[in-house]
Amino acid sequence: MWSILKGEWRKIRRCQILLVGIVALALCPVVQYGSQLIINPENRDPDYNFVTLFSSVIWGNTQVFLPLSLVMTGGWMIDREHTNDTMKNLLTVPVSYPGLLGGKLIVTIWLSLMFGAYSVAVTVLTGTIAGLDGLSAAVLLRQGAQVIAAAFNTCLVCMPMILIFGQLRGAYLGGSLLTFFLGYCILFFKSGFLLSAYPFSAALILAGFDMQDYNGATQAPSILLSLAGIAAVLVLTAAVLLLSHPTSQAGKTKKKKGRKRRGRQRA
Repeated sequence: MWSILKGEWRKIRRCQILLVGIVALALCPVVQYGSQLIINPENRDPDYNFVTLFSSVIWGNTQVFLPLSLVMTGGWMIDREHTNDTMKNLLTVPVSYPGLLGGKLIVTIWLSLMFGAYSVAVTVLTGTIAGLDGLSAAVLLRQGAQVIAAAFNTCLVCMPMILIFGQLRGAYLGGSLLTFFLGYCILFFKSGFLLSAYPFSAALILAGFDMQDYNGATQAPSILLSLAGIAAVLVLTAAVLLLSHPTSQAGKTKKKKGRKRRGRQRA
């Protein structure tokens, strides 16, 4: 398994699709701060500071930028094996097919943590250039940890979509758009069961994010329901992993390769 993880990490470091996440997460703090500049002066937050910017970035990352980036990148990691016809080579490795997919998910989780740390750095840079107040070691540690925790939780929520759309050839782009829509829906759950149990809301709540300031929640969320929502996602991910199997085309290619070898040996 460790060799699979190292191989996947080497491959993803060379892929250009990483630029999608890098650019998207760099744009998030710029967009969030820029929204303050384009609205009417009477509607602006006069106390907008680093804490506010960090909170806006966490909201934007979880709602839009991370679902797009993680599903697109993770789905591409699976899809490329079919597109480049390299799945038949991976199937010769003494690891089960669900184990291969699990390795790709682990690399995606690593990537989400790196995206979170990168987002913290870009947010600090954006706030410094904008001349915002309120940056201190305590704020950086607390808000930075919250950004990374939200990125990790969001990755957990996205894993079923990565597995499903990554195994459908060329569907990972559509899957990333669908996941973006699902992330955007957290705006509409302001009370009741879905406020806490909806997976994207749960990702924010378990990271310590205050939902009432951003989606207008009318009641306090439940930590237990949020844990149940994330647990349901993990169960779904495990079920999809266990039910996953190589495509028939990869199996046929593998059989043809074996026949060719036997034919050459006879000759």
